[in-house]
Amino acid sequence: MIARVKELQAAGLPILDLTAGEPDFPPPLAAEEGARAAIANNKGRYTAASGMLELRKEAGRMIEREFGLQYGPEQVVVTSGAKIAIAQSLLCLVNPGEEVLIPSPYWTSYPEMVKLAEGVPVIVPCDAAFLPQPAALEAAWTPRTRALLLNSPNNPTGAVYPEALLREIGEWALRRGVAIISDEIYASLTYGGARHVSALAAAPGLQATSVWIGGMSKAYAMTGWRMGFLAGPPWLAGAVANMQSQLASSPNAISQHASLAALRGDPAPRLKMRDAFAARAQIVTAALRAIPGLQCPEPAGAFYAFPRLGSHLGRTDPASGRVIQSGDEFAELLLESDHVAVMAGRSFGAPDAVRLSFAASDETLREALKRLAARLAGLRA
Repeated sequence: MIARVKELQAAGLPILDLTAGEPDFPPPLAAEEGARAAIANNKGRYTAASGMLELRKEAGRMIEREFGLQYGPEQVVVTSGAKIAIAQSLLCLVNPGEEVLIPSPYWTSYPEMVKLAEGVPVIVPCDAAFLPQPAALEAAWTPRTRALLLNSPNNPTGAVYPEALLREIGEWALRRGVAIISDEIYASLTYGGARHVSALAAAPGLQATSVWIGGMSKAYAMTGWRMGFLAGPPWLAGAVANMQSQLASSPNAISQHASLAALRGDPAPRLKMRDAFAARAQIVTAALRAIPGLQCPEPAGAFYAFPRLGSHLGRTDPASGRVIQSGDEFAELLLESDHVAVMAGRSFGAPDAVRLSFAASDETLREALKRLAARLAGLRA
């Protein structure tokens, strides 16, 4: 879909793009200044495989300050983005044929990462509020279950898992000997009174068995700088660092210096970005609630909404004659007929849904949602 949007835009069509998985804000000035200083001072050299010691210490301080988790620098690994941190965790944790539980809807890369580690992805349905329930996890558990992938705030749904639920899930994982890979890349982006809590803080025993994942991409709008952080027990952090030394030698040095400067810098740009996303979440929520037949819990974090098409499925678009049987077909229709780009839900494990990103201007959001509502209203039984 993203490739098609780029092609249409290159052809001169004005596409209202709600596919973005990255903030539409610049990085903090401190990051840019830190990068320029590093270049000027010839610091673009190899670092330790696990990342610069100063950055690992600073990341540890950030994790303690924002999540209440204590990690020494030997327990923190700097990675080339949070995505590779998750993949390397799976490669170090999962043996061939072992199972990894993935609550659905899920980020599209999770099952493929598990397969790359020669594991078996086991999809576990969430409830109507997009929350994974311990009973469903228990029903999916087998003696071959090795890990559970959690993502809160969640991509694609915008759900933020409550502390009590995370504690219950964490205690279940400890009883069952299941490691949790806790993807908290959107942790700083919560709205409407929602509060992010790390699963590893809700059930402290998890720190001995499980992995915390974060990074600079979402909180600091530094997606292309490719800086992630992994924190875990020393044996696992060491294994990931050894693997990384063979795969990549070390993370990008200039990006490390930029990240160090951003972590030490003024938090005001982060707060301003979060406030803008909170306002946009309200725009999206109000517009979607006004559309009969859609099913969409209010996004409480990240910058996505994930409406299920509900009663609109099976209806026909009179202009094209197309019968809308899935979110994928609706996404195609919306792009072709209304020049609005959204992500189809099938790749997130929910073929009846679409993902809307509100990493776009207020004007773009309002017009795109107006066209989406009109297209749904025009469908006929």
